[in-house]
Amino acid sequence: MGGDLTGGSAAAQLAFAGAALAIALGSAGFLRRQHRRYGRLAGWPGQVTAAVLATGIGLAAYAVWPLPPGTDGLCAPDGGAPAHPRPLAALTALPPAHAALAAGVLVPLGLLLRYRYRRGVLAAVAVCAAVAAAVEAVQYTALLGAYPCAYRTAALDDVLLGAAGGLAGWLLGLAADRVLPRSWPGALADALPPALGRRLLGHLLDVAVCWSAATAAAALLTALPVPGRAVALAADPLRDTLFAALAAVFAVAVPLLRRDRATPGRAALYLALAGAGAPRPAGRPRVLARAALVWLPVGGLLVAGLPWWTLAVAALHGSTAVVRRDRAGLFDLVAGTRTTTRAALLGGLPDRLMRYTRRAEPAPAAP
Repeated sequence: MGGDLTGGSAAAQLAFAGAALAIALGSAGFLRRQHRRYGRLAGWPGQVTAAVLATGIGLAAYAVWPLPPGTDGLCAPDGGAPAHPRPLAALTALPPAHAALAAGVLVPLGLLLRYRYRRGVLAAVAVCAAVAAAVEAVQYTALLGAYPCAYRTAALDDVLLGAAGGLAGWLLGLAADRVLPRSWPGALADALPPALGRRLLGHLLDVAVCWSAATAAAALLTALPVPGRAVALAADPLRDTLFAALAAVFAVAVPLLRRDRATPGRAALYLALAGAGAPRPAGRPRVLARAALVWLPVGGLLVAGLPWWTLAVAALHGSTAVVRRDRAGLFDLVAGTRTTTRAALLGGLPDRLMRYTRRAEPAPAAP
C-alpha cells in the first residue's frame, strides 16, 4: 500500500477499507436498533431480520464490486468506463448477464419491503429505484472520488431494471405472505444466555471496524501530500500502529468506562460482561485479562498477515462454550468472566415490549 490517491494501490486500499467500514458501522447501527426495540431476536422473525441485514450488506457490496486492484490503465484509452444517461440506450450494448444482475439484486429488497415492512407496491418500487440510482451514482462518481475515473458502467437503464426487480420482489413478497409465518418480530425479554453466533458477531464487528478504519486512515495519510515531508510514510507499519491504538480503545478503554463492560461491537448487540458466579459487572482486572486473551492473538495474527488463523482462536474459545450449560468460553473461564446480556446484568426491557399495569381500584366512598 502506498503512493497517492490517483495512482498505485492507495486508492484501492482506501476504497476497500472505506466500504468495509461503512458496512460494519451500518450493520452495528441496525443490530443495535433491533435489539433495543425487540430484545432477543429469535425464531422465524429473527431469521427474517438476519435476511434484512444480509440484503443490505449484499447491496452495499454490489455498489462497489469489483474494486480494481490499482489505477494503472484504468482511465486509458477513453477515460474510464462509459456512462449511458439515456433510457434504453444500454440494454442492447450490455450483456444479458449484466441486465439480469441489475434486476435480480433488487428482488430481495422488494420482497422484504412487502413481506417484512408491509409497504405498498408504489413505495416498494420507488425505494428500489432510489437504491438502484444510488448504486449508479457511486459508480458514476468512481466510488465518490476514490478513483480518478469510473471503473464500472453507470446507466439509467440499470435504475429501470432495479425498479423492475423490486416490483418482481414485491410480488414474491405478496405470495410469501400467504405461505410463510409472520415476519414482524415480537419483543422478547433478553434474559437468556446469548447464542454463540451473537457473541461471535460482536467480536467480528469490533475487529472489522478497527481494521478497516486503520487501513483507510493509513492509506489516506500516506497518500496526502504533506509540506516538508521528504520521505513517504510506510503504509503497513502505520496501519498496524493505528490498528493497535484502535484495538486498545475498543478492547480496554471503552469496556472499563461502561457499566456493562462491553466493547462497542458487543454493546451494539446488547451484550455485557459479568463476573463468574455473580450477577454484577466484571471487575476491571478481569476485563483486562479477558481483553488480553482475546485481542493479543487475534491482533497478532492480523498484523502478521494470517487472518484465517483467527478462526482457530475463535474455535479454541468456543470449544468449552458448546459443552457447558452457561456457555462460558475458554477465555471467560480463565479470566473469571461470563458473557451475558445487558438486560440480564443491568435490567431493562425492550422498547416495544407491551407493559401491563394493574389498574388502581377506586377508593370506597366514605360513609
